[in-house]
Amino acid sequence: MSVGTPLPRLSDQGPVLAGAQVLPAPGPLAPFLPGSGLRRGSLVSLSGQGKTTLALSLLSAPVAQGAWAAVVGLPELGVEAAAVMGVDLTRVALVPEPGPSWPNVLAVLLDSLDLVVVRPPRRPRPAEARRLVARARAGRAVLCVLGGWPEAPDVALAAETEAWVGLGRGSGWLRARRGRVVVTGRGSAGRPIAVPCWLPGPDGQLAARGPAGMAVAPEAPEAAPWAG
Repeated sequence: MSVGTPLPRLSDQGPVLAGAQVLPAPGPLAPFLPGSGLRRGSLVSLSGQGKTTLALSLLSAPVAQGAWAAVVGLPELGVEAAAVMGVDLTRVALVPEPGPSWPNVLAVLLDSLDLVVVRPPRRPRPAEARRLVARARAGRAVLCVLGGWPEAPDVALAAETEAWVGLGRGSGWLRARRGRVVVTGRGSAGRPIAVPCWLPGPDGQLAARGPAGMAVAPEAPEAAPWAG
């Protein structure tokens, strides 16, 4: 796959989100993100036990409003789970196994899509990471990374799980996962903020839970110690 001339951005071919500088974010998180959403050209890191659920949540709102997206390097991604969380998969390119040339694959996607979620097959070299971040900025795409990345992100989201609810005394159904998302990053996102939420709620969506915007103690970890 070539990394030459950038492809036309798909969302620029329609009126929805074409001129927006910020892509919409899940309601509980939006107030704590710079610009109340996902800034085009930014690098967002996702960590913690609930990071895959969080990634799907970040896809849902932009795609619903006309954005085009891709998910790279997540072969275990559940198509049914994505649909339950409101992700319109007709607007999402799935690349479960990008292969050894994954940086080239990612570069092409960043040229033409609005939001790209990737779990790199390996930790990229610093020069590779810089080129890909520059590609995202030039292409006005949001690059969401699960896993190690050598550059500091513009925004870091750590999804921490507290407990599942729904089971009784050995019976019942898992209905929702109680947790929180810790938001930190550069500039206005520099101070860690904990947002209590359901990851996901009973309807499969990320939802608010209790008072949001609690400051996190400096010694608190950015992600749960069991984060993969």
